[in-house]
Amino acid sequence: MARPYQKANIPGPEMGTTVFDPVVMSNLLKSPKKKVFVIGSESLSKNMTLDGKLAIDYFVEIANKIDCHVVSTGHSYKYLKDKIDLSRLWDMSLINITNRLSDKDWKGFDGEGQYSMAIFGGHQVFYVSQTLSRLKNFTNWLRTIDLDKYAHPNARFSLPNFSNTEWKEYLENVIENL
Repeated sequence: MARPYQKANIPGPEMGTTVFDPVVMSNLLKSPKKKVFVIGSESLSKNMTLDGKLAIDYFVEIANKIDCHVVSTGHSYKYLKDKIDLSRLWDMSLINITNRLSDKDWKGFDGEGQYSMAIFGGHQVFYVSQTLSRLKNFTNWLRTIDLDKYAHPNARFSLPNFSNTEWKEYLENVIENL
């Protein structure tokens, strides 16, 4: 288990798992669970540029390969609307999607039932950490994955703390194995 990116992030008795192997992460993402990928606007920022390619472009590749519903938060919708099939893309705040994922009676965007896996990427660390904490503590049907370069102990599965170079290589290996 990697140290939490935020030192004060003390998750309580249940801590998520750090996935060091991109093949293992690919297998988790390929699972037959009903999935939603929540992509944040932070993935459009310069500090999430990986050798000239935005992190959001990696997230788009993953979302398209696993054929899941996608929620854009912040101002990422404008970028995503041309890269994700509009029948699988929704725009809402991180708080709104967190509330819906926490509601056992919500039937999902397709009306066919609640999601069993929520994937997150491209959010500010402190903001998504609170989201992951709520989902961990108030849902027992949902597994969470965070694909940002930071260790999140409130996510069921997250990455270790990576440099941009390590993160780029990891995401490329995940995509290659999907």
